Amino acid sequence: MIDRRSFIQTAVLIAAGSASGSQLLGCGSELVIPCLGPAPAPTPLPGMTYIRASEIGCALDCKLETGRNKYTGGHATDDGPRINAAMAGATADNPITLIIDGSALISGLFLPAGGGHWSIAGLGCGTGFFVKSGINNDGIHNGPPGAAVPFDPGPPAPARGMDVSLSNFTVNGNQGDGHNGDSTTGTARGTDDVIFFCSINLMNLDNLRIENVVVVNSPAYHFRLSNVGNVVVTGCVMQSHGLGTDGLHFDGPANDIAISNCSFATGDDSIALNCPEGYSGNISRVAVTNCSFNSWSLMRLYTTTGSPIKDQIDSVSVSQCTGTLMEAAFLIGLSSGSIPQSVASLTISDCTLTAPTILGIAENFGNIALKNVTFVPSQSGVVWTAPVVNRISAFLRPSPLYGGGACIASSLSFENCRMVRESDVEVAAVVLENGATIANVEFNGFAVVDTGPHSPVPALLTIGSGSVGQLVLDSIDSSHMTGVITATGFSNIGSAAGKGVLATGWEFPDAVMADGVPYISANSGLPSIKIAGVVQPYTS
Repeated sequence: MIDRRSFIQTAVLIAAGSASGSQLLGCGSELVIPCLGPAPAPTPLPGMTYIRASEIGCALDCKLETGRNKYTGGHATDDGPRINAAMAGATADNPITLIIDGSALISGLFLPAGGGHWSIAGLGCGTGFFVKSGINNDGIHNGPPGAAVPFDPGPPAPARGMDVSLSNFTVNGNQGDGHNGDSTTGTARGTDDVIFFCSINLMNLDNLRIENVVVVNSPAYHFRLSNVGNVVVTGCVMQSHGLGTDGLHFDGPANDIAISNCSFATGDDSIALNCPEGYSGNISRVAVTNCSFNSWSLMRLYTTTGSPIKDQIDSVSVSQCTGTLMEAAFLIGLSSGSIPQSVASLTISDCTLTAPTILGIAENFGNIALKNVTFVPSQSGVVWTAPVVNRISAFLRPSPLYGGGACIASSLSFENCRMVRESDVEVAAVVLENGATIANVEFNGFAVVDTGPHSPVPALLTIGSGSVGQLVLDSIDSSHMTGVITATGFSNIGSAAGKGVLATGWEFPDAVMADGVPYISANSGLPSIKIAGVVQPYTS
């Protein structure tokens, strides 16, 4: 599944690095690690064993920015074995919290696997871990060193442990060039596209909380979470450049995920919901709130690769977020062939996003609702691949990278959304190609806002090959748009309705109009209405 990234060539690497890498390194300077401030030691809980790293013989002599000894500039001490030994006894009857009260070099933390019942709590800035060069493994994961092999074992998913938390520390994943960092395999992110080396890789867990954790310079995924449920991720910062550096990467199955107040500057997907990867399975009930993004995409959602595995994603919401995305805000699918309504429901609300498209579509979906979304079209860094032909920016369009397949969808709705044009870039609300169909498209508050004297948008909808079953226009500000669709495109619309049709001032063919809806007839040029299928003059 992961080898889909090999499809993206050098142009993507350059674009991704320029977007996020500049935030990490200045010319002639070392890595700058975001500071989330000091944090108190955790309040003792009855029955919990607390272990301070400084009290179990850890040297804590590593500088988190460089991995060198912070006192001598030479080699730092590997504290990984001492921490692993101290945490090995964690069980439901003996839960253990490691207090990382300094900065440790680690050759990987391989913590209790199936049962869970362990935590790592830092003291804020300056506390955490630097992943030792050449370990060719994850920085932190549960299970023995080979727990993540194979990376995508497929079904069935094993039983889950529970109760793991990470808080208030930093992980420097020590991304190198494939020869001088965590990975010395020749590829910076792992063994090419077979196994990725993640900064934090947790599997088979329920009740997982990750709070105020900073991950920088990750070889591949900042967090890979596979077969997990009841997950809370809040206040975290993820900053790395390069292909494969997803921020929060969820493999199926996964459920009940809450992500809030996080900052993503990644060279790949900020958040990935990838059903076919890992053990494979459905992903459900995901809520993202008040996060910022500067990445390849805000979220990737896919349920199949065209293989026999065909899963489903449902009940995803993203709200109060801002971001600049190079390929798309949301990449829906990699290929056609998914089950009906494979991405069953997605709601995006109160967000301002700069991207080539908000929704890059490649597989079937059920209901997508956009509410109070501001879209700033930008094609900076986007990579287009055949057979995608037109390059129109739109709220919804075929995926620039994976848009060659057909998709079938139930509904797409816009409520108080706007498209802000900062140039004369070609735009539309919806672009359909490849025979894609959407049963119902509804606009209840939509406008194009121009920051300069730009030419009018030619059409609200652009349909090269595809169709809309019913188009509902309840409220549209048509002042910067010429029409709903090109004259020849009305054959791709089953019917048009809505209380705002007449107010647009646009002309509609009589044949496309639903009964009882006032409109301006393209046949007569006059206000009209159809009663029992018969066109009559309309007077308000």
